[in-house]
Amino acid sequence: MGVNTRVFTGLLLTVTLFGPSISVAQDSGRPDNLTLESFQFGPINRWAFSHMREVIPTVNIPRDPTQFLTLKNSEDVVKDFSVEFQGRQQAIDNIAEQQYIDGLLILKDGDIMFEQYYGSLKPELPHLMNSVSKSVVALVAGKLAAQGVIDLDKPVAHYVPALAKSGYAPDSLQTVLDMRDGSDYTEDYPDFTTTFRLQDCAIGWTDADYCPEGGPTSLYAFLPMIGRDEAKLGKFSYRSGSTNVIGWVLEAATGQPLAELISQHVWQPMGAEFDANITVDEGGFVLADHGMSSTLRDLTRFGLLVLNDGKALGKEVIPAPFIRDILAQQGDPNWPYPAPEGYTPSYRSFWWGEGNSGGDVSGYGIHGQFVRVVPEADLVITLYSTWPRADGNGESHGWGATAELMEALIAKFR
Repeated sequence: MGVNTRVFTGLLLTVTLFGPSISVAQDSGRPDNLTLESFQFGPINRWAFSHMREVIPTVNIPRDPTQFLTLKNSEDVVKDFSVEFQGRQQAIDNIAEQQYIDGLLILKDGDIMFEQYYGSLKPELPHLMNSVSKSVVALVAGKLAAQGVIDLDKPVAHYVPALAKSGYAPDSLQTVLDMRDGSDYTEDYPDFTTTFRLQDCAIGWTDADYCPEGGPTSLYAFLPMIGRDEAKLGKFSYRSGSTNVIGWVLEAATGQPLAELISQHVWQPMGAEFDANITVDEGGFVLADHGMSSTLRDLTRFGLLVLNDGKALGKEVIPAPFIRDILAQQGDPNWPYPAPEGYTPSYRSFWWGEGNSGGDVSGYGIHGQFVRVVPEADLVITLYSTWPRADGNGESHGWGATAELMEALIAKFR
């Protein structure tokens, strides 16, 4: 294995080249059979998701080295606990093993109630957020809209002429932020013919046999190829490409790389303790929709930023009206996915509204990444996992099991 480090658009780019294993790599726990085709899936992802800089090219998202927001232990901090889960009382360490949890942190009234690491994750290691990255990008968009740099009512093509013939062109930025655009982007994780999986080929996340020969090798080339489906316009359906379009818009409007924008408008002012990073393709396009990695504590600081109406370290980081707009959604009457009885979920600006009476919001990521903001109980719960499959197995672990676990944790610590 060889590593080549160079400066890319003012930020650190680390490129890992796949090659024969050496003793140092073996000592680090790097799996011998880690490849571009295997790193996203179990059991390889248990190591890879907390070592992304050694797998995929990335750019740095710097913290502010002069300050960070201190998270201290509560007087009531616990090292272990049990909750009712899947029909019986279980210790959290046993649940973590069954659910492929890599890290869990529970923050109550601004203090840590529980923090534990499993698998290959350590407190100082950044872990892949997957689609929680979308929620970070949304706050950057909200900040730039408040500054007048972008207008959320203007169409995509106004900012990115390269997308003028794509399925995104006529839709407003807010429509794209809400994933109600008219693109024909498709996303079905087990189906490797969908747009999402073909996007993996373009961004260099896989070299699997399903990748088209001679296909695009950057999202700058891939996104303009996405077509239009007017039947989708105005209806929420989950499609990761929308976030990449917003990332491109933010870069075009500011003339700055997205990683730099995240650092400037979110990561530094919220008081991150560690640098984050985000993957980048051959053309220099950073993966806005699911390429960001951060430590568990910094993900918790991000959740706390939303809980505190966009404030951190005594200052406004993200304008409160943008945060409150996300929190204030009343539910989508045409919600396309299963929901617990009595819940009215919503999706707004790359955040999931849980639709419960407390008005919780969440960032979700495939393979089990979560930040849950619980305003009514002054709670933030962050969870990193490595489900072997993108959406779990639908039975013992996955979206449903984690939703049940979240409810148990909220009940325990509220």
